[in-house]
Amino acid sequence: MSGPLGLEGIFEEQAIPLPMRRAGMAEWHGDHVRILDRRALPLREEYLRCFTSAELASAIENMVIQGAYSISIAAGYGLALSVSENPDAQCLSKLNSDAEQLIATRPTGLALKRMITACLKTAHEAVKRGENVREKILALVDRGAQALARQGYETGKNACDLIEDGATILTHCFPDRSFVYLLLETARRNKSLSVICSETRPYLQGSRITALCAHHVGFDTRVITDGMGGFLMRDGKIDVFITAADRVCMDGTVCNKIGTYQYALAAKANKLPYYTLRQSGPDIESAGESDIKIEYRPGDELVHFNGVRIAPIGVEGLYPGFDIVPPDLVSRIVTDRGVFPPADIGKYIHTPPVVMDTVV
Repeated sequence: MSGPLGLEGIFEEQAIPLPMRRAGMAEWHGDHVRILDRRALPLREEYLRCFTSAELASAIENMVIQGAYSISIAAGYGLALSVSENPDAQCLSKLNSDAEQLIATRPTGLALKRMITACLKTAHEAVKRGENVREKILALVDRGAQALARQGYETGKNACDLIEDGATILTHCFPDRSFVYLLLETARRNKSLSVICSETRPYLQGSRITALCAHHVGFDTRVITDGMGGFLMRDGKIDVFITAADRVCMDGTVCNKIGTYQYALAAKANKLPYYTLRQSGPDIESAGESDIKIEYRPGDELVHFNGVRIAPIGVEGLYPGFDIVPPDLVSRIVTDRGVFPPADIGKYIHTPPVVMDTVV
């Protein structure tokens, strides 16, 4: 059976050599967690410093950091902020409370919950042994971050195998690390690629982040509104649709950013492949769609833009944050262990992980 986050041993003491704490989306800085503020991209590079677990939870809720796996790492570091210098029973009670607050920030994806659950277990064991609780949590999260980087790298390489030279891909939202590795591997193999990014309202992750990554790697990059993808598919302007996934069920059902379902329908109607990047494979806790809880975000995020109201006063926004795509609309699920048809994604669990000699 596959372990948490889809890698056996990821949370075990000697599973992966402890890496240096490197610059990234979330970094531990001794007494605080520094997070790249994605809301400021692409015009500014700004960082938010969180000194408490509550501040970190607020950063996740306010979309300072996004992406299921990036969020899980940030949350793990955030929980370390809850640990006092000399933890006791009272400290563990606060740790449990802060853990619940962090988990509540993202009920749809499971990576964060798994990370926090593992951190809590480590903390309680460390207290019993008289060990440094904060350092034990940090070591755990460091190993998780390194393992997730390895997963993303292998997933990007596997996805690159599916992309033909000269293809035009449509993305929705920001497919996170795996997509960046896909771009880098495509460039390394000297493949030509065009990227069309849906803007992804209301936070514009596609136009601000995905487009930034594709442009920086050197590919022809264009942004469209969220309603243009279907027409472009019919007009022959798109060859493949690619997204990440916040959850993949054992039956191949995909949960991703709201808007993914309509693009998947359009891709199916136009006989175009839809590839889902899911570096850790399926979520073994989720048999199918009924196991997914969709997060509804504040409607104000839809009726305001950059702090300015764009809808009539008295009109409310309705904002389900995630979409559900049935397996018959998904062509392949790309993981670090290979590429699977949706019906066969359960085979991921019994497929050995790739062993790498160096840290990516």
